[in-house]
Amino acid sequence: MRNDYGMGVSVRKIITALTCSLLLNACGVDNRDNALGPDQSVALSPSQIQLASALTSFESCDPFLRHVKANALDMVGPWGVEGGYFPVVMESEILRDSSEVAVMDSTSVSETQYSTTNIQEAGVDEPDIIKTDGQRIVALVENRLHVLDATGEQLRQSGELQFDNFWAHDMFLSGDRVVVFGQMNEITNPLLRSTNHRPGWHSPITTLISVDIGNSTPQITRRLHIDGRYVSSRLVDNSARIVIQSSPTGFEWFYPKGSGLRAEREAEEKNRQLIRDSRIDNWVPWFALEANNGALLQEGTLTSCDRVYHPSSNSGLQMLNIITVDLDEELFEERVTSTSVLADGQTVYSSKQNLYVATTEWFDERTLSIDPQTNSERPKVTTRIHKFDISDPARTVYRSSGQVPGTVLNQYSMSEFDGHLRVATTDHGWWTSRQDAVSESYVTILKETDDGLVEIGQVGNLGKGERIYAVRFLGDLAAVVTFRQTDPLYTIDLSQPESPKVLGELKIMGYSAYLHPITDKLLLGVGQDALETGQTLGTQVSLFDISDLSKPTRIDQWRLPGGSSETEFNARAFLHWLPENLFVLPVVTHQIATSNDDPFAGAVALELNGQSLDERGRITHLKSDPKVTCQRWIEERDNETEVERQHCWPDFDWRGTIQRSLIIDDQIHTLSSLGLLSSDLESMKPLSFLPF
Repeated sequence: MRNDYGMGVSVRKIITALTCSLLLNACGVDNRDNALGPDQSVALSPSQIQLASALTSFESCDPFLRHVKANALDMVGPWGVEGGYFPVVMESEILRDSSEVAVMDSTSVSETQYSTTNIQEAGVDEPDIIKTDGQRIVALVENRLHVLDATGEQLRQSGELQFDNFWAHDMFLSGDRVVVFGQMNEITNPLLRSTNHRPGWHSPITTLISVDIGNSTPQITRRLHIDGRYVSSRLVDNSARIVIQSSPTGFEWFYPKGSGLRAEREAEEKNRQLIRDSRIDNWVPWFALEANNGALLQEGTLTSCDRVYHPSSNSGLQMLNIITVDLDEELFEERVTSTSVLADGQTVYSSKQNLYVATTEWFDERTLSIDPQTNSERPKVTTRIHKFDISDPARTVYRSSGQVPGTVLNQYSMSEFDGHLRVATTDHGWWTSRQDAVSESYVTILKETDDGLVEIGQVGNLGKGERIYAVRFLGDLAAVVTFRQTDPLYTIDLSQPESPKVLGELKIMGYSAYLHPITDKLLLGVGQDALETGQTLGTQVSLFDISDLSKPTRIDQWRLPGGSSETEFNARAFLHWLPENLFVLPVVTHQIATSNDDPFAGAVALELNGQSLDERGRITHLKSDPKVTCQRWIEERDNETEVERQHCWPDFDWRGTIQRSLIIDDQIHTLSSLGLLSSDLESMKPLSFLPF
């Protein structure tokens, strides 16, 4: 086998996923140059025929409006359209893998080795709160952008920029340009569409801020505001794709005045009239591009109607938008380029050639008549996946869609290899009172055909009664961790996509929430140790030998009792420094048994020596050890008797929690809200601290 390494309105009921025909009866590629009638299939060139046969797009805005209005009129009620569509069993989008090891800075006279963001696919950068090019470090901390000079013996802050009324999420660094993604807390006058802030369908506003860090003082050069929620982004060869999920905007719904059928019917009719009178900018997200002084440069609908794609059936009113940005140029110097699909989007995965967005399916519960105590008539939970071609750095092309059973855990649940998309999912069943509902996990292989992303192979029956906690695709091998009380680690052969099969299984206490490949024979797992009952005990780092895929074994482990690590839910917090086979992860002690325990908050560096994990050292930003507070509480048992238990917790400045680490030559730099600490890479002893 080859092993190539390349997550306002209360939810009234638990909703499931839209029916299988929901999103895309047909799939294909962009072709805007054909003259089509309204809602016709796109005519493709002979070279494209094998990719799609019936991609449905809009020729103009008239058929688009007819389509969305018809959908909305099917959904609207006396309380607007917000009561019928909700996600089910949504697992959080957690993150990443495969740390880029070391690169040479082409602008430096001497060779500089430095680490970069821990990413899933080589050549596909991911946004984060800290970036470096070996000469500078840029960090996002509490809505401030810090620019640090890393060329001297000690770090020196060369610039700082405070973002006002803006919540910064993450960023990319490209040359002297930093692009920050986030959400505005307040919006400027050009963005206000209505001064009447009555309750209605609320859509957040995503903001992209371009910052020039080439001079001593960082300067904002552009701001782009877009209706919708920022999902994630990817960067390939300086071409960024930003994924934004948007909802209809500008509707000020009427609500029943008083109780009774008449009041509800009158409110519904007024809401139906709002939909009939709606315009394009109620359905397609609006954008506003501002200069550094706030002057409005451009505004309008984000996507032209002929670049919006849709299924033939009602897929709801959400819109998935992929925006293409060339980081070699100023932010949208010429135009805003985007492609949109009438669909939802939650989890983003990307190879160098294609970007995939997955979402749990939805359906309108009002269309079903189901006994809430049973599960037999409900559609199964499914995940819809949309594929976009990003091989052209200047444009994003919508390709096709498909679906798989269950829900994905995070982006690591998907992987593209040899023209196939492999997807790991868990079918949880429905939230019902039934005790016999048993979860099951799958690995499904999809291939793009004339009918879209079609299943060509699948292996199931993984972890009956459990759910997936971690996935790692390694070439034509998959490693899958499921957990409820014990941790089965499955090794799955994907070399024959039509007939994948489980090769081996290892059951141990606890689980791994993040898997990281070291070699084709060694795999690292970061997660939690646990009792046989499933009760977690603290951070656990496991070293697995997978040289015999039929018998994976754990050959070593490191523990921090009572601890947890951000790596368990965010792989960008993990650092693998390949030149020294060094692994660095942030850890914090949360569970403490007695006042004599020794809690820790910081980062731990583990090194691989042969087939053992050894602790090289620990780094902390705290000036003193955490204090332990204990109290005895009276708790009531299930049988209504009372028991007295002692509870202890650490008390320290949580701003000193280490979030990230990076390496430049012989120093390791760790980031917290308090500042950046530089330590000697070999001894882990602190050298200097730069406070923020």
